[in-house]
Amino acid sequence: MQPDLVSQVTLSQKTSAKQGPPKGFRNPFIFSLRWKVALSFSILLLLVAGLLFIAFMRYERIFLSLESQKRAHSLANNIVINARNPLLSQDELRLGSLIESVSQNSEVQYAYLVDHRGCILYHSEPERTGKMLPAGIPDPAKGIIQSSIPIEVENIKVGTAVVGLGVDHIDRAMIETATGLILPLGLGAGLGILGVFLLAGIHVNRVKRLEEAVQALGSGDLLVQVKDNSLDEIGRLTRHFNEMVYQLHSARQQNQRNFKETVSALAAAVEAKDAYTRGHCDRVARISVAIGNRLEMDEKQREELELAAILHDVGKIGVKAGIIGKAGPLTESEYIEMQRHPEIGAKILSPLSAYQEVALFVRHHHENYDGSGYPDGLKESEIPQAARIIHLVDAFDAMTTNRPYRTALSKEEALSRIKQGYGKQFDPVPVDVLLELEKEGHIDAISEEVEQLERQ
Repeated sequence: MQPDLVSQVTLSQKTSAKQGPPKGFRNPFIFSLRWKVALSFSILLLLVAGLLFIAFMRYERIFLSLESQKRAHSLANNIVINARNPLLSQDELRLGSLIESVSQNSEVQYAYLVDHRGCILYHSEPERTGKMLPAGIPDPAKGIIQSSIPIEVENIKVGTAVVGLGVDHIDRAMIETATGLILPLGLGAGLGILGVFLLAGIHVNRVKRLEEAVQALGSGDLLVQVKDNSLDEIGRLTRHFNEMVYQLHSARQQNQRNFKETVSALAAAVEAKDAYTRGHCDRVARISVAIGNRLEMDEKQREELELAAILHDVGKIGVKAGIIGKAGPLTESEYIEMQRHPEIGAKILSPLSAYQEVALFVRHHHENYDGSGYPDGLKESEIPQAARIIHLVDAFDAMTTNRPYRTALSKEEALSRIKQGYGKQFDPVPVDVLLELEKEGHIDAISEEVEQLERQ
């Protein structure tokens, strides 16, 4: 069972990352930035198209109304010009033919002549001929464009010509115009909306790439970069992001260098307490990483394995010096005291919140594969993989190194004992890899490299 020391992990960051979306229906496309931008510009485009349609139709009606007024005035003026002489001579026949000729126009609703007394001399509607208009020329009815022009002879008003035009032709023209506009405006608006969605997708994809980079950064990827050479706000934001990531990466590298220097100092402190173990931590770390590479551990796992291997004996700082350097066999109480060093090492490392796994590996690097080890009696997969690797390499290097209580075993004898513990004291998987590395000469190369560094 794992101790509280290394099992308590802060969950605040994980909790914020695992928060689900708000309750209720949430369509990621509808609520995406692309949809919002495209929808906003589409609505604006439709509003502009609608306003253009309304403005054009209003202009068309005003234009047609003015043209109809001009037409009515022209017809009335034509009557005035041709009605002076027949009016003075009371030639009703000529007046009637004049009114009839004007009334033949399909737009004309009515036309008539009024004398100076207000009597209708001739009306396009015969039943109204001869009636009096005591109140003068009446205003036109709704939907009628009317023009009335006085008829004067030597500046004396002798009558009035009146022509009224209907607006049905205007309504028909407006319908035809609207029908003709709907198709091109609709097609233009549709193409515009499609273009808006495409353009929104182009620019929003830039934001999306930046969002994905931010998520990668939040996951710890300090090598992420976003390519965007544009000069707009998104481009500048992207360049600032890349610069920030570079600075964070540089700061992390510096922190890692500082941490490794601290780790090396701790390892040196352990080795200074036990001269027989000089180079031991370095060899264990290098061989453990070589095994981790063969087992295809990822970069983070290899980094934690290396740190744990370097610091696996850091707990010996808390063990009495007389026990560590004792030349003869340890008494039972001394052996129990020595067995406390994995727990002490885990306690030393526990304040490092970012390296709780490393503390866990240090605690369990003396657990045997069959469950007979210490301090917690874990077995097989209960033991972290890194701890199983360190346990194997630690034992191998200890057997091939001179100790106060015995001389170093030969490499062949050490490997023979490793094989005897196959599946019992040691995990078979890293044992097989260790044997492969030894057969290929990597173990000797690592030992020689460490020895050269020690001599420098």
